[in-house]
Amino acid sequence: MLSGVPRATVSLQTLTHNLGALRSRLRPETDILVPVKADAYGHGVVATAKYLENEGVLWFGVATAGEALELRAEGVSSNIVIFTPVYNGLEDLIAQDVALSVVDLQSAEAVIRAASGQKARVHLKVDTGMGRLGEGTEASLATAKRLACARNVELEGLWTHFACSDEPDRSYTETQLGNFHDAVSALEREGLEVPLKHTANSAATLAYPESHFDLVRPGIAVYGYHSSPHSAALAPELTPAMTLTAPVTFVKKVEKGQSLSYGALWTAPEDTTIATVRFGYADGYPRVLSTHPAAQVRLHGRRCPIVGRVCMDQLLVDVGELDVQVDDRVVLFAPEGPTAEELGEAAGTISYELLVRLGARVTREYV
Repeated sequence: MLSGVPRATVSLQTLTHNLGALRSRLRPETDILVPVKADAYGHGVVATAKYLENEGVLWFGVATAGEALELRAEGVSSNIVIFTPVYNGLEDLIAQDVALSVVDLQSAEAVIRAASGQKARVHLKVDTGMGRLGEGTEASLATAKRLACARNVELEGLWTHFACSDEPDRSYTETQLGNFHDAVSALEREGLEVPLKHTANSAATLAYPESHFDLVRPGIAVYGYHSSPHSAALAPELTPAMTLTAPVTFVKKVEKGQSLSYGALWTAPEDTTIATVRFGYADGYPRVLSTHPAAQVRLHGRRCPIVGRVCMDQLLVDVGELDVQVDDRVVLFAPEGPTAEELGEAAGTISYELLVRLGARVTREYV
């Protein structure tokens, strides 16, 4: 393995731990669908999905046709659901037994046309308040009826997505849940029994057991992160599976008063030692954290500040009197800190974004 490259080390046992913690909250009849979209939230989709499949995961969720087909090409045989509507190339997805999301009559008709020679599995998305995809109960009922009378189409799932389930105020989520029950009842009154119902994201899996139905979809929680402090308090046992490190490529002494990096934003307040690290915003470190006090790495067990402007490929770290050598590795985020969640908060974003921004130049390693 190359030593002089940024590396995201994924603990497979931590994934197992998190999966077990989530399963312990479910009824025996409720299964877990693990979202592996966006390269498994930056953890590497193929290796992650194959490992979780061996751990008994029977369902995966993706966002694009390409993600679904990649998993099938790599030998993943568990159920796969695409969360967004697809209008082209549906024949390939149906042939690979990928379940498709339908959000309205237009997307339903696209699936029906493509399924003329083979059976298509469909999950109908109902908009209960997120407003992103799907329609309300009446329109969704019309779409469900159209699917039910189509040849070679199986209406396998009915689902929705919560907007506020990670917040302490439960009112909006309870309204959405009520709207979903209304949709289920409307279909049942027309004799349409849908085998699989699913609504719960990570936060709802933790906070709303009444939303579990047949499947839950805990995405970020499987990887050990939380969508909000409120959710974090509900499951402190979840542990981040990733440790992100990068190598030191240069070390030099800097005198008091010397300025460094673009814009000369930082000037050494005293004589010190600066380590150049092979990681930059092209690899996923937020440039907005330039000069931010939360911009720190851990090196030899000590937190050290990133100084100057974050560059495309490199960072500068004030290591003070530490004995640092080329090829030493700094920790950019890890369960022990700095954490992706604290960096995300400092950057005005969330851990999800930092994880999925990790580019192809970051090697994934599994332990």
